[in-house]
Formats: sequence, structure tokens, C-alpha cells
Amino acid sequence: MQIKTIESFVVRIPFDDDRPFTESIGAPKAGANGDPMKTYPPVWRTKAVYTDMIEAVIVRIETDNGIVGWGECHTPVAGEITKAVIDQLLAPVVVGADPRDIHPLWEKMYATMRVRGQFGGYHLEAMSGVDIALWDILGKAVNAPISKLLGGKIRDRVPVYASCLPAVGEDGIDDIVSRAHALIEQGFGAFKIKLGGKPETDGEVLARLRSAVGKHIGIAVYVNGAYDFAIARRAGKLFQEFGVLWLEDPLAPENLRDYAPLAKFLDVAIAGGGSLNTRWQFNEYLAHAAFDLVQPDVSRAGGISECRRIAMLADTYGVPFAPHVSRGTAIYMAASFQWAASGTNLMTCEYPVDQNRAGDGILKQPFEFADGFVTVSDAPGLGIEINEDALMQWVS
Repeated sequence: MQIKTIESFVVRIPFDDDRPFTESIGAPKAGANGDPMKTYPPVWRTKAVYTDMIEAVIVRIETDNGIVGWGECHTPVAGEITKAVIDQLLAPVVVGADPRDIHPLWEKMYATMRVRGQFGGYHLEAMSGVDIALWDILGKAVNAPISKLLGGKIRDRVPVYASCLPAVGEDGIDDIVSRAHALIEQGFGAFKIKLGGKPETDGEVLARLRSAVGKHIGIAVYVNGAYDFAIARRAGKLFQEFGVLWLEDPLAPENLRDYAPLAKFLDVAIAGGGSLNTRWQFNEYLAHAAFDLVQPDVSRAGGISECRRIAMLADTYGVPFAPHVSRGTAIYMAASFQWAASGTNLMTCEYPVDQNRAGDGILKQPFEFADGFVTVSDAPGLGIEINEDALMQWVS
């Protein structure tokens, strides 16, 4: 069996209610604290650019015997760059190869830019989509789900949490509480909220949320690197009072030095990894005891192959993993669920809300969600069947 063709497509899909659940970020904006360029911490330094739609790069690989594998690259903006990496750099490496040689192909793709310092970003995102598609092909070739190929399905259902409630300011606290209640009514037992303002203000939001939803609902906090070390310590102490599941990305990802003492200082778990790539980057954090929970992203950190290695690495340190799943389509979600189903040290898995057009909307059979769990399909490969007409209508 050989790879005959590899195609990539940039898709842009509207959110369900035509606006994202989390803020679309462009240029720095003035807010309650005045000019963001003059405040401290300088939050504008962590404000990534997003579009107002779900943007991703889809990979379609076809073999000479007609098997089609699907993959996805997490590219929330400028997907044409990732597409160019696939078409011009990676396709010549994989076309003509045996798609079942997943490990050698991963190493060959990584080697194309390794000595040039390309350890993440668009290169790894492009690789991720190709790697996922190769696993999908292998599963279809042997008539088994990817979870089985990863060593066996440990669980038939993956625990998931809803992601993500927006920061207060985009919506008032009453609206945030109403959204939280709606998620609970849908069956979620945990959700994540975007914070990252003044610790005292964030504490007030958590106090209202905890009072509204009760003590048995899990609340995770994501701040996108908005704090410095001193503020993160103060915020973490406040958050501990409300039984927060974890504090995600409290510091800038480059600030490894402060992550370790922060994790040691706080009782609340320190989580991160959505912005990291490869086992080598994660090992630096794990070796310094900087994370209590790792969150590799299957469509960003090197695909199923590398995320499986990262999760197993974390397990040797006694650290759980929770797949990071951001804006994207059902392909991204299915890959995360198949990997999560096979992971020994899985804690939970992120489940984006407000993305049904991009999720179930491109599937012939929707995901099965109930009572805070997604049932993992036993169908071959990713366990999903793509409605190509529904997907291709969003190709840019």
C-alpha cells in the first residue's frame, strides 16, 4: 500500500450563534483598566490573533487502494501558511510511502526543519494533520479504531468538560452564571472559564459561580499567561478557596523558571501545554516539576504519535494528561477522543461548545454525549464518517 495523494484545505466555519464563545482578539483594546499598553501586567503581550470563525486546515490522504484518511491541523489564523507547509514541504516526503510506516514518516517530516530550529508552530501543526490522517488510514486498513492500535481501549467513554465560558466583560456575570447553568443542564459536570484580570475581580467571579452551581460541579480556570509570578501566587491562593480543578497557563509559556516554584507554592493544580510542542518541550516542564497536569494538543503538538508519547512521558512522572481541544472540527475532536480512550493517566478531555456546525455538522453520525462523557466509537480509524459535502462547503 502506498500514499497516492495528499490534499490540504483551509476551512472557515461560523460558530453556532455566529460569534465565538471566547473573545476574538485583534489589536490591543482599552478596557476597564484603561489603555492596555500602559497597564501591568502587560496583557497585550499574550493576546493572540484570532478570526471570528472556526478556522482549520484539513488533510485528506488517499492510498493507491482507495483508503482515505482524514487529519486536522489546529490553525486558528492564517491557515494558508500551514497549507503551504503541507503542500510544498511534507507532501514530497510522504507521497509514495507506505502509510503504515507512521513512526518513520513522523521522523522524516520532523527532520525536514529540525536543524533549522523549527520545533513548533506551523511546521508541527502541519505534521499533526498528516500524522492523524495516517493513523486513520491504518485503522481503516486493519478494520480497528485508533484506540485499539495504540495498545487497547482502556475506557469506552471519555470524561469531558465544557470549554469555554468567556471572560466577564464580554458578558456580565449574570450571563456567565446563566451559561454555566445551561451547560450543567446539557449534562456537563465540569466547565472551564477564561479569567486573567485582577485576582480580586477574578475571585469575585469564581465566588459567584461556585455559589450558583454548587460544590459538586468542577470549575477549571484558564488565564492565557496573563499573570506574573507574584500575581499568579495571589490569584492561585484565592482560587483554592473555591475548589478550582486547575489553573491553566497562569504564566507566559517561556517562563519555565517561575512555573516550578508556583506549582510548589500552590495547592491548586498548575496545568499547561496547549502552547507547547513535542516530548522534549514537555520534558523540560515535567523534569522541573512545573506542571501538575499536562494538556498536549493533538492537532498542534505533533499528532497522535507525539501526543501519545507525551502522555506516557507524563505518566512516568506521575502526572495526568487532559487533551487540549480548541477551535476546530470533528476530526480534531475524534482524534483527541481516540487517544484519550487509550491513555492510562487520562484525567479528562476538553470538549468545545458552540461548535456544532464544525463538529456534528460535518459528520454522518454525531458524537454520543451524555452525562459528562463522550462514547468512543469502535468504527475503524478515527471512528467517524465525514460528510464530505458538508465539510467542503466551508473550504476557503
